[in-house]
Amino acid sequence: MGLLVRRELPDPRSGAEFRPGNGLPLLMSPYPYDRGGAENLVFPCCGRRAVVLCSGPPPSPYVLHYWLHGADLFVCTDAAGHPYDELPCTPDVVIGDFDSLAGRLLDGKLGPRYLQVVDQYTTDSEKAILFLVDQGFEEAVLLGAEGWRLDHTLFNCSLLERYSDKLRICLVGDETDTVRVGPGEHHSWDLPEGMAFSLMPLTGKVSGVTVEGAEYPLLGDTLETGGPATISNRIAMSPLLLSVGEGSLLVSFFRQLPPDDDDGILDRP
Repeated sequence: MGLLVRRELPDPRSGAEFRPGNGLPLLMSPYPYDRGGAENLVFPCCGRRAVVLCSGPPPSPYVLHYWLHGADLFVCTDAAGHPYDELPCTPDVVIGDFDSLAGRLLDGKLGPRYLQVVDQYTTDSEKAILFLVDQGFEEAVLLGAEGWRLDHTLFNCSLLERYSDKLRICLVGDETDTVRVGPGEHHSWDLPEGMAFSLMPLTGKVSGVTVEGAEYPLLGDTLETGGPATISNRIAMSPLLLSVGEGSLLVSFFRQLPPDDDDGILDRP
């Protein structure tokens, strides 16, 4: 496949189906609405980027359109997004073992390119990641990766760690954006006060975790599975600063500002 030109879709506000106040919630409200996913505040574009639509619960039309704006490549896994005339645009590539699309493959001149990979040791999401790595992409936005099944969701989260040396990955849901922060990394996010976020150890034990600008700050703390909760913290002052010494964290940002009566990180069953 040759080098693809960055996709410039129409402004997400231009179509009635994407216009705020026209029956669809403005799910990206904390982010600049007219810039598209390439300038997302959590996961700004820093290289060749692909949007991958996985076979889990589909994102809202607005969220998909937002992330496609400015992407270089649009990939669907197996039956995700089919039939494609209901998507904001036709995918460039459809990849998978096609067990869900059997008998429905239509490879016309104006349709997507189909890549069948018969490998029972990789999921369709991982097949897409391996394809992007092989094509020299640097970033991937995975939508529909929060699977219908918990095991699929957890596996897709593990892809952020498994391919961290080859690809920057963001897992996108209708309410959250999730990224990995690895050892020795320092991040600064200019996000609105009150936005909720959660930290989850990705590699068992994560040490030297410092969080500044949060309602519940951390200073060189160690986080591990089964340890103190770091769920639903809030941004108290922008920018939010996060650094990690050893290990890797999953960081999930919630786009909707939480209600004032949410006790957040102190909640217990």
